Amino acid sequence: MKEGGLFAGYEWCVLPVASGFGGYDKNNSEHVRVKEGIEVGNGLPTLATPLEVVAALEKAGFKVLEHYDANENQNSKFEIPWFHTLEGRYTMKEFRMTTIGRNLTHVMVNVLEFLRIAPKGSARVSALLNATALDLVEGGQQRLFTPSYYFLAQKVK
Repeated sequence: MKEGGLFAGYEWCVLPVASGFGGYDKNNSEHVRVKEGIEVGNGLPTLATPLEVVAALEKAGFKVLEHYDANENQNSKFEIPWFHTLEGRYTMKEFRMTTIGRNLTHVMVNVLEFLRIAPKGSARVSALLNATALDLVEGGQQRLFTPSYYFLAQKVK
């Protein structure tokens, strides 16, 4: 990238402890379980903190112009949390993401794999994706994690 060029993106991050609500604690085994579930289920390396993202950008020769969690207001009555769809509701549109919907889908995938309509390993993938969705929801609800840590940086070196 040429000097002066702008680079913007979103990074998946674990969130620091906020004023009284949420935040990833590496010494909390439940937080570690959720984080590792998100990493494994999404094929991610170890999730960084926002400060680590900023430090990596600076080390790569960027000046970070702005950075923030684009979901920081997710609990506002005016916003829909990013994990809302993954929580599931008992409506026609969102039933598939409820516990019952996930279990029915998983049973169907098992049947299809048994009948050799679905390839071998499909049931394992289904189980992994279901577990990952639950970890994403838990990570979002507890504000341990965000998939939308925004940054804007300018190349300086």
